[in-house]
Amino acid sequence: MAQAGIIFERIIMLFLLGLLGFIAGKTKYLPGNAGTVLSNVVVKITTPLLILTTLTNYRLEPGVLGDGLLIYLFGLFFMVLAYGLSSAATRCLGLMGPTANIYKMQAIFGNVIFLAFPLLTALYGEKGLVYAVFYNLANDSLLWTLGVSLAYEGRGRGWQERFRSLLNGNTLAFLTGILWIALGIRERLEQSPTGQWIYDIFYGTLHPLGVTTIYLSMLFIGLMLAQIGLEGILKPAKLLPLAVLSLGKLIVLPGLALVILMFAGKGLSAFAQDILVLQLAMPAATIVPALAADAGSDVEFATEAVFVTSITSLLTIPLVVLLFLA
Repeated sequence: MAQAGIIFERIIMLFLLGLLGFIAGKTKYLPGNAGTVLSNVVVKITTPLLILTTLTNYRLEPGVLGDGLLIYLFGLFFMVLAYGLSSAATRCLGLMGPTANIYKMQAIFGNVIFLAFPLLTALYGEKGLVYAVFYNLANDSLLWTLGVSLAYEGRGRGWQERFRSLLNGNTLAFLTGILWIALGIRERLEQSPTGQWIYDIFYGTLHPLGVTTIYLSMLFIGLMLAQIGLEGILKPAKLLPLAVLSLGKLIVLPGLALVILMFAGKGLSAFAQDILVLQLAMPAATIVPALAADAGSDVEFATEAVFVTSITSLLTIPLVVLLFLA
C-alpha cells in the first residue's frame, strides 16, 4: 500500500502540471501557438536528449536488451490486437470512412511520449524510461506505416516520406545510445581524467534539458485540452463511440495484456511486464489530430478522443496500477 500511495502521489503531481497548462490555455495567459511551440520543443529537442543522456548514463544490467526486444515484439502484437478489436468495434458502432479510421488509430496508439515518458520516469526512474523507449520504437514502427495508411487512406503517401518519418530524433537518439552502450564509450572515457571531464560536460549540459520533457509534456497536454471544445462530445452519436473507445483502450486492452502475459510472457521480467501494461493503459495519442488535419480526415473526432481518454485516464491509470500492478 505504501508503494501504491507513492505512485498515486506522483500521478497527482503530473496531472497538477497538466492542470497548470489547462488554466494557462483557458485564461489566454499563454499565446494561442504556445502548445504548438511546446510540442515541437518536446518532440524535436528535449525528448531525444532525455533518451540519449539516459541511455549513455545507464549501466546496462543483465537481461535489459532481452527484455527490450520482447517489449518491442509484444508491443507490436498488442497494437495489432488493438487494431483487430477496434475494427470490430467500428462495425458494431456503425462508424465508417475517416471516422472509423481515426477511431482505430486512437485505439492503437497511445500518448507514449507526452504522458508515458514522464509517468514512467517519475515512477521507476531512468530504468523505467530505458524500457519505455523500446515500446516507443514499436509504436513508431506502426504509427508511420499502418497509422499513416489509415490517416491518408485514399490520398497515398510515398514510402520515402514514411521512412523519413521513422528516422525521427527519438529513434536516432535511441540508436545512438544503444551504440554508445555496445561500444562501451562511457567506460573508455572514464579511464582518463580528460575523458571523464568530457563526459561530465556532455551529461551535465544535456541531461537537465532532457529532464524538462517531464514538465513541458504535461504543460502541453493541459494547453491542448484547453483548446478542445466540449460541445460535440455530449451528442449521442459521439458519446457512445468515445465511451467504448475509452473503456477498450484504458481498461480492456491492459487487462487483456496482463492475462496474455501471464501465460505467454514467461521470458519477460515482472518489471518489463509492468512497463508494457502501463504503456498500453495510456490515453489516445496527441499526434493523431495533427495527422488527421494534414490528411483532411476527421480532426474533430481525433481531438475529442484525446480529450475524453486523457480526462478518463485520471481515474483509470491509478486503477490499473492498483488492480493490476500493485
